[in-house]
Amino acid sequence: MPAVQNLQQKPARMSIVTFDQWCEAIDTSFLPLAYTRQTRGCFHSNVSYARFGACAVADMDVDAHRVAREPRHAAASDAGFFKIFWQISGQSRVAQRGNEASLEPGMWSIYDTAQPYSIEMADRCRVLVLLVPQERAFGWRQAAASLGGRALRGEGAARIALSALGAMLHDTCSGHLLDYQGQTVLQDSVVSLMETALQGADTRPPALGDGADAAVARHLGEARMHRLAEFIDAQLHDPELSAQRLAAVLNVSRRTLYNLFRESGQTPHAYILSRRLRQAAVRLSGSADAGRSITEIAFALGFADAAHFSRVFHERFGMSPSQWRQQNAGGARIALHH
Repeated sequence: MPAVQNLQQKPARMSIVTFDQWCEAIDTSFLPLAYTRQTRGCFHSNVSYARFGACAVADMDVDAHRVAREPRHAAASDAGFFKIFWQISGQSRVAQRGNEASLEPGMWSIYDTAQPYSIEMADRCRVLVLLVPQERAFGWRQAAASLGGRALRGEGAARIALSALGAMLHDTCSGHLLDYQGQTVLQDSVVSLMETALQGADTRPPALGDGADAAVARHLGEARMHRLAEFIDAQLHDPELSAQRLAAVLNVSRRTLYNLFRESGQTPHAYILSRRLRQAAVRLSGSADAGRSITEIAFALGFADAAHFSRVFHERFGMSPSQWRQQNAGGARIALHH
């Protein structure tokens, strides 16, 4: 691994249209990785990148692909880094040290670049990635060893750090650079905030939406899980979507359906709600629904009461729908315009 001062120094906004360009950009801006994708042809990505102090941060909007830090990469390293990976929109799957988790909007994970890891990103995935030298984040070591590759909730200190990084990245790429003192203060503040977040991380088994698809799939089977998810997504507009209808799709009794979900720690109702909230987060973040009110989006996704929607959205993502839209739609605060 190259020393951090060998990484790209200047802030940049990049629009990438080939997979080879993407691989080169990440190898240059961050660290060497192995890259794979299931499709050929154009690869679209928009990236905003900046350095502050000894750290690097990037906002990435990318097509589906997989990256892996392999043993050969770690063996060639002469320095260690921690990476924080925030999921802004879309979905990703992270794995390290035997842990594996699905990330949905509002979640984050940490991994140690001195150890092998992998990240699979779904199509039109948007993430913010922070790279910190381990020597600057000594207080992260113990938590990173146990939490690497796990899904963590983007609340409290982690959300504050994300907002600060998004604002800095926007200003820096717009030509308003922090001076040395400002970069040092930001670096120390972000490291302290994330140390607090790691120390207070909820390590209980993830609730629905925090890797819920994987948990349910282990008990329903991948084929039935895919069929179930497709059906639910097509019927999200229907407030009457129920467990009975899901049972009919799977050709099982209602009792059998509940038993299958219970074995995974979920309920059919909670799973439907998770799919609705996930889609709400995507629509509030995108331009296609920018002209629609929050209430209209809620009703279109089967929520019969706007107040109920706001309450469960806040419980799931740690902020109100209007705050989510402000911080994600168009890239305000948390992320950039792409």
